[in-house]
Amino acid sequence: MDIDTLEGLRKCPLFEGFSDNEIIDLMHAIRYRVTRLFKGDFLFVAGEDCIHANILIDGEVVAYLEGASDRYIRMSTFHAGNMFAPAFLFAQERRYPVTVQATANTKVLRIHSADFERLLELDSRLTKNFAVILSNLIAGLTKKVEMLLLSVREKIVFFLKEEQRRQQSNTIQLSMSRQELADHFSIQKYSLQRALNELQESGAIRVDGKTIEILSFPPIP
Repeated sequence: MDIDTLEGLRKCPLFEGFSDNEIIDLMHAIRYRVTRLFKGDFLFVAGEDCIHANILIDGEVVAYLEGASDRYIRMSTFHAGNMFAPAFLFAQERRYPVTVQATANTKVLRIHSADFERLLELDSRLTKNFAVILSNLIAGLTKKVEMLLLSVREKIVFFLKEEQRRQQSNTIQLSMSRQELADHFSIQKYSLQRALNELQESGAIRVDGKTIEILSFPPIP
């Protein structure tokens, strides 16, 4: 196992609490492969059979749904250490619900479902960590459903508060373009821009390109 692969596995919540030697020993006990993707390459598309556990080792990928009129709804962005679509690995309907595409040169460690099941059986801590991953996934999806019920302004406020907490700063650096952010909210770009302008005019935020400074918690009407 090369150092980059080990570094990516260190960051994965599946191996929380494991030493480097323990990770190496566990991975030596199963079969796996590392897939290299160039920017723009697809790892899988929606509807394909989900037969691998996927752990991002290095790089970045995005997951998106294809909507009406050739619109794409950006669902999530994944970085080193992230697993994607783990809940579908043992589902009765084992098909990927989204398309995953590399946005940078990327390496993904892939474990066949049978080998992943054997991996979980090797150490009970892995089973517990996998349960935590699935629980956090459900919690995240619940938040997404809640956001569907919010107005455009409320969606932005919710997002800003989440980013403020995640980045631990009142000055937020966006990783997405305006169009990507609009797709993330499943709204039109002009609706996003109008809501940002309204929040800025109210004195709640200051916008400078991809930098948003929170001057106060934006009020929700």
